[in-house]
Amino acid sequence: MTDSAVTSVEQMRLIFTHLTGLVRTAGLYQANHPQTRRAKEVLYRALATFLDAHGKLTYRFLGDLLIANDRILPRESLVYRQFLDVCQTERGIGTVTFQPGLEEREIDGVFDAFTGGIGPDPAGWLARRRLAHVALGSPVEPQRESGEVVARRAYYGSIEALREIEASIRNREPLTMEQFTTLRTLTSTLLEQILATPGLVLRLASIKSYDEYTLYHSVNVAVISIGLGALLGLPQDSLREVGMGGMLHDLGKIAVPLEVIRKPDLLDEGEWRAMRRHPILGADLLSRMPGANRLPMIVAFEHHMRFDGKGYPFVRGDWLQHPVSRLACLADVFDAMTSRRAYKKALPAEAVCGYLRDEAGKAFDPRLVAVVERMVRTLRAEAPLEASA
Repeated sequence: MTDSAVTSVEQMRLIFTHLTGLVRTAGLYQANHPQTRRAKEVLYRALATFLDAHGKLTYRFLGDLLIANDRILPRESLVYRQFLDVCQTERGIGTVTFQPGLEEREIDGVFDAFTGGIGPDPAGWLARRRLAHVALGSPVEPQRESGEVVARRAYYGSIEALREIEASIRNREPLTMEQFTTLRTLTSTLLEQILATPGLVLRLASIKSYDEYTLYHSVNVAVISIGLGALLGLPQDSLREVGMGGMLHDLGKIAVPLEVIRKPDLLDEGEWRAMRRHPILGADLLSRMPGANRLPMIVAFEHHMRFDGKGYPFVRGDWLQHPVSRLACLADVFDAMTSRRAYKKALPAEAVCGYLRDEAGKAFDPRLVAVVERMVRTLRAEAPLEASA
């Protein structure tokens, strides 16, 4: 994600924070109180700056999901869940759009809408208040969502959460427990839906992105790891940590130079040396998180080790790789080999299973290889896995 994209997303988050802050003042002060006027001014200035730079800004409320200009905001979706519910159920608001040319007086109308509601006729409400640069829409009729819809929403929410963590690391900002709590909540949603519909494993893992391989790969490894762990009969609490281990297994790659990560050709010796450091870098980043579960840190450190004791990083001969790291290693390879990259084509799942069989007892735990094959065999008919083009 470019610096300008990061900036625009941060601005959209900040503006929404200002909007909710303005609404909160209504419960404490009258509309003409200096504190309320100050909150309106802050919101207007932030909106005017964004609109001048990026054009219109639309927030959509879909159940407990907040979308800003077609970007899911997972953290805000969790933090402002009650606010989103009130907007949709009590205020009659499902969308709000701000257009360039927004006038400061129009913020009064926005304040009225989000504190008193707009009724069943948004267009008439806007016309009566002469809001030429603000559009309000009614909520989408609530529908019973399928497990796959919920799972895909959590999938893309996880991408956004990882994107935010990546931006923090690249900007040398400290990681927060709030960021990991958001990711854990989304992982739990994926887990619940996969347990209810196991075929989602292959359907979700077939989602690929050529341009953002590392982010999508991380979520896919989490999904595949959960699927394998479920076949092994692991309890739900353990599966949640297995999923978090998959989400964060490649975190250290964020500290590897982008030119190395994105190089379309084979890496030279120096570049390969930098790449081989990512398990250590990832474990180090995760070790600094107070109160975090240690399993994701272990998986980040061990996911490139081999069953026969080789691989990297190099450790002493009596080191025993954690079983979840062995599982993540298989999920890592399975997703990588079924994904298209600049230097290789995607392979079908059957060909990948053949490779895993050949390496069983060497690179991979043979018992877990059998579980991968069983997963593909039992879920294939329900959710065919197509190799990426």
